[in-house]
Amino acid sequence: MLKLFEDILTNISVLVLIAYLLTKITLVKNFVSAENNSIQNKTVMAVIFGAIGIIATYIGVPIQGAIANARVVGVLAGGIMGGPFVGVVAGLIAGLHRYAIDVGGFTAVACAVSTVVEGLIGGLLSKRIKSSHNQWLNIAFVTMVAEIMQMAIILLIARPFDKALELVKLISVPMITFNSVGLVIFIGIFDSVFIEQNKNVASRIRLVLNITDQSLPYLRKGLYSAKDLEQVIKIVMDMSDISGAAITDRTAILSYAGNKLKSLDTKNSLPGIVALTISSGQVQTAENAAADDILYECLRHQNAVCAPLTQRDGEVIGALVFFTRKFKRSQEIECEFVSGLAKLFSTQLELSQLENQKKLLRKAELTALQSQINPHFLFNALSTITMFCREKPMRARELLLELSSYFRNTLQTNKDMISIYDEMRHVHAFIELEKARFEDKLEVVEDIPDDLTCLMPSFILQPLVENAIKHGCIKNGGGKVVIEAKKKGADTVITICDDGSGIPDEVVRKLLEGNMDASSVGLNNVHKRLKSIYGERYGLCINASDQGSSVIVCIPNINKGVV
Repeated sequence: MLKLFEDILTNISVLVLIAYLLTKITLVKNFVSAENNSIQNKTVMAVIFGAIGIIATYIGVPIQGAIANARVVGVLAGGIMGGPFVGVVAGLIAGLHRYAIDVGGFTAVACAVSTVVEGLIGGLLSKRIKSSHNQWLNIAFVTMVAEIMQMAIILLIARPFDKALELVKLISVPMITFNSVGLVIFIGIFDSVFIEQNKNVASRIRLVLNITDQSLPYLRKGLYSAKDLEQVIKIVMDMSDISGAAITDRTAILSYAGNKLKSLDTKNSLPGIVALTISSGQVQTAENAAADDILYECLRHQNAVCAPLTQRDGEVIGALVFFTRKFKRSQEIECEFVSGLAKLFSTQLELSQLENQKKLLRKAELTALQSQINPHFLFNALSTITMFCREKPMRARELLLELSSYFRNTLQTNKDMISIYDEMRHVHAFIELEKARFEDKLEVVEDIPDDLTCLMPSFILQPLVENAIKHGCIKNGGGKVVIEAKKKGADTVITICDDGSGIPDEVVRKLLEGNMDASSVGLNNVHKRLKSIYGERYGLCINASDQGSSVIVCIPNINKGVV
């Protein structure tokens, strides 16, 4: 009896080794981790687990015309992990083999039938076992039930009965005991490997997110700042265990680090692996390089993994390259790591590009507004100054100074944000020129406190003041414009009022809907610029009636989102 226990334990050990080797096969790993598998994959897995049952039969212990074995481990494991189809087919393969090698044996039919039944039991109970809290206890219990059923089938089918009974008495305890423990260990090998794999994947995901988070400030200038890209590479090297890294565009290596990379000539053509990545748009790996490749020396001692950096339309704009010591780790893990990091970098690079485009758009809108206003305003201002030159030369001189101040502020405003007082100096120059033009017909009242601290986009208020003068009070033969500002919560609220006939409702509606005519540059441009900088709720607020109009501008005191 002790010898039988030892032999069955040896058989279980062999099957556990087989389980470990199976976890290294990609097909098996994908099958076990997938929620749904194709019939083709299930068939392949049934053959594999059926083959395990056959191996268990061959390494079993011959005893009294039968074979004490661990065949149940293979077919029952197939049913539990693969479901009824895998369990039954694996049971048929192992069962028919058991019958074929001992045709006419007194337990051949009984063992063949019981093998199929065991596979079916595992398949039918697969979902319940996987969803149970005490999975290992349930696996052991099901194995015991399956083995007891096998003993019962032997007693029912095998003849002579007394010989079958004697066999069952001899093999039942060791087979029930060791096969129950063996199946728990067998499936546990799979679970432990995949649990460790999941931990490694989770760890890599955290690392990718942490690297990306640290790198975000340095990716805002895209691939155009060598200094910032050096910081990105430094972060990658400090936070990961790679031996080297590089970032490229489509023509050259932009930044790199690592002992084996110090001799690289970045002015040469791109390395072969980078060129292949850019042309294919896919992750590439390399263990060596041609003698004329700039990575030839590097890849004698390292492996390279290269992933593309892309834009939204899939266009490859560069590549991210990692170098690892040869034979250090699974290349598949490195490919996933580099690919994930490259995708997040690509997203940030695209966002930085969009932000740059947004800045350029704002500047283009400002330029368009300036080019539309300056010509006719210059003509009117010069005409007014001309009238003063003969009779009031000192007044003409003052107006020329105001005109020069106005155009200096208009043409040389390079800052995105200026103080409200700088903006008002620009407005003052415009108002002085308009007062000279319209004389007593125009009255302008200002109420601007001295303690306002907000910054605002340049060239915001002047178009609004011009609109109030030109289309408001002057249109009715003269009137009054009031400019006031005050703090209100987290905002500075600036209001420009006139006592004209009011902005038409149709104009206000089109402005709010974004359907202004191309010729209506002033209000529309200011409205769009405010929303693009501060958000939707910071556009112009307009109140109009036949008694006049008021245009309200809100500027956050803390300029969030301003770059």
